[in-house]
Amino acid sequence: MKKLLALVLALITITSLIPVATADGGNISEEWKGEVISQFVSLYKKADSSSGYSRRLSNGTEFYILEKLDSYVYAAVPQEKDPTKYDYGYIMTAYIVENPTHIVVRESAGVYAYASPYVTDKRVGTVGDYNRFTVIATTGNYYIVSFRNAVCFLRMDKDYWIEEDLAAMLNGPYTKYVTNAKANVYGYASTKYGSIDTLKKGTEVKVFYVQDGYAAIGYETVIAFVKVKDLTLAN
Repeated sequence: MKKLLALVLALITITSLIPVATADGGNISEEWKGEVISQFVSLYKKADSSSGYSRRLSNGTEFYILEKLDSYVYAAVPQEKDPTKYDYGYIMTAYIVENPTHIVVRESAGVYAYASPYVTDKRVGTVGDYNRFTVIATTGNYYIVSFRNAVCFLRMDKDYWIEEDLAAMLNGPYTKYVTNAKANVYGYASTKYGSIDTLKKGTEVKVFYVQDGYAAIGYETVIAFVKVKDLTLAN
């Protein structure tokens, strides 16, 4: 159950892509978002750093982009006390990433954060299972990510979930099955790491695809796996 909770907490809860009306009459959309990748950045009153700021935004703060200017974006930032309300202002584009990809480390063995895209260079941090990173860009075989208020490099050939791929999958087509026996749930299409939960006989599941004798199922807010032999097509 501990592994299951880690998966659930680390990965995404799917949200709607329907635009939302803002208080100032504009529209925001889940399809045009930004995220702060600097330690701190100011939300300026105008597209001018001398105009004064209304709020300081920390690393990882997500917001909606309403308009893009030369060196700034006009943004709607959810308020901390009430996320259904927004603060409006301008953020320098040098300190944000648009529509970022997020990766979650599934198995941290051999995954290190480097100061540059070379495995021979200095390691700047230890990566743990289910650590979540914002991808700024890619170079060669490395992700450039935001990590502990700084930038580092992660090898792309390691084991990650891509949150945005999970979102598309969880919102995509599936086939209904039911368990025909007590079924173990796995975090991978393998028994190597042990089960994370058990489903009782007759449990209905959503199956997205089948891989090497395992079915990828929608399990709470994550993708997990059960053995295909434990499933029967639902009527």
